[in-house]
Amino acid sequence: MSDLDESQTSIAAANYVAEINTLVAPLARSPQTRGIARKFFNDLIDTDFSKLNGSPDEWFNLATSAGQCRNVTAEHKILEVAITLHPDDVDLRCAWFQLRFGHGTIADAEEARMQVDELGADITAPFWRYWAYNATFLSRYLNDKKRAVEFLDQALSKVPPADLLNIYRHYRLVLIDGYAGPLDYQDPSMTDHAALVKRVEDRFREGLALGIEDGYVLAVDLAHLLRERSAGDRDRADEILDEALKFLDIAEQTYTNDGNHPLQDIYLERAITLMARRRYADALQIFRSLPDYMLDDSIRVMARYAANMTGQEFTSADQSGRSDTLEKLTSRVSQLENIIVQLVQGVKDEQ
Repeated sequence: MSDLDESQTSIAAANYVAEINTLVAPLARSPQTRGIARKFFNDLIDTDFSKLNGSPDEWFNLATSAGQCRNVTAEHKILEVAITLHPDDVDLRCAWFQLRFGHGTIADAEEARMQVDELGADITAPFWRYWAYNATFLSRYLNDKKRAVEFLDQALSKVPPADLLNIYRHYRLVLIDGYAGPLDYQDPSMTDHAALVKRVEDRFREGLALGIEDGYVLAVDLAHLLRERSAGDRDRADEILDEALKFLDIAEQTYTNDGNHPLQDIYLERAITLMARRRYADALQIFRSLPDYMLDDSIRVMARYAANMTGQEFTSADQSGRSDTLEKLTSRVSQLENIIVQLVQGVKDEQ
């Protein structure tokens, strides 16, 4: 990336929030560079960054980047500023609600949810985050799976087709990963784990059959669910794993190059499923093609095991070209530091 020129780095420049996020977002997404991103956000919130120009979406994306590098303090302050500037934006309010139930108290979350609801049902209805975050709050924090599922079921008729993927994906979080409460225990269908898994599987299949946008992500989710389910059915385990691999084929065939759901997610799930199927040579080929940032310690152990089982050695795809990556990273960090310096100087000049 070339150095930002004076017009791009001006404090008064339009979309300056986007300029910052263009630089920091890749650092925040990668486990190897999140520490750098966290430091940048610490520096940013020490300035009067409320003077930056940006649309609600740009502020939302900047807060998301802060969350991705686990800088909750920065995420909190960025959303506070963004909501002050854009108080009627549904996504910003929903993000604040999610932050409060994830890192605050139940009372904090209830207050934030009330603020979203005050925008009006007609306004919030088309926004998938309104339904998904409410369902998450109900199932994970209020122990009410039944109401949470009702929220998601309602959303299917209110959220635009382009955003339905996010609703379908939340059925797993609500039904399998959520917590049952007193009312749920009165309904056996809410506590029978096998039945809940089947309900999630049916919803995933339904979303795929509808041909929703980025449906390949549901195919990966379904393959993951089937792989987990295979452990409970030893007689049919290989059959179930083979079905999971077929859904990963579908995911690869229908991939839409969505940056939020990268292609390598498909291949990582395929490699793990192939390991479960004891197809070690095929799994090893995939492990070798994955970028280094996806190879945490457990995945590296799995890859080395596959290599040992096939009499081969394991080296990852990113062993070469590291100097070029380091050079790009150094350039990106330098640009971020220049942004902070200019932002601080801009505030001093105004004073």
